[in-house]
Amino acid sequence: MTRKRTRIKSNGVMVAWSDGERVHVAPSRLNYLDKDYRQRMDDYHTRVDEGYEWETDRPSVMRGDSRLMEERSDRLWELDQHVESLLWLMDAARVLIDWDYVVIGPETNYHHRNLARFRYLVKRCKERCQQDPRLSPLLEHCDICDAYLHMERAYAGYKDLGWIP
Repeated sequence: MTRKRTRIKSNGVMVAWSDGERVHVAPSRLNYLDKDYRQRMDDYHTRVDEGYEWETDRPSVMRGDSRLMEERSDRLWELDQHVESLLWLMDAARVLIDWDYVVIGPETNYHHRNLARFRYLVKRCKERCQQDPRLSPLLEHCDICDAYLHMERAYAGYKDLGWIP
């Protein structure tokens, strides 16, 4: 049986504590995470607008947004905010693909520049559900999993053609 951490410290300061059933996070720590995320997102979009990023096309910007959301999800997971973390990770996957622009290629397969990253994030969501089984209902009927399962079922025989990395 694994033992739940009773206190989580960061730089010697207690940022979260548990009473055995729930994990409580200091509001100042959550506010700090929110402000840090917003600042990083603003900085990223400023760099894109000013041309300091290498790639500024739409799929690349979506990948950048997704990475920032994934980092926030990881920070929340470290603070034992598992539900919120999974929701941010699902949003990171959702942001990656604009399904209106998915192309069906000559091999009758999905083609999108962010598809490999989308698949990676969906698999990470599933891993998180394995680590904390209480999260499974959140992932069962969400739109990203439905899109992922449809893609995997419909085009399972075409993976060797190189369209899906």
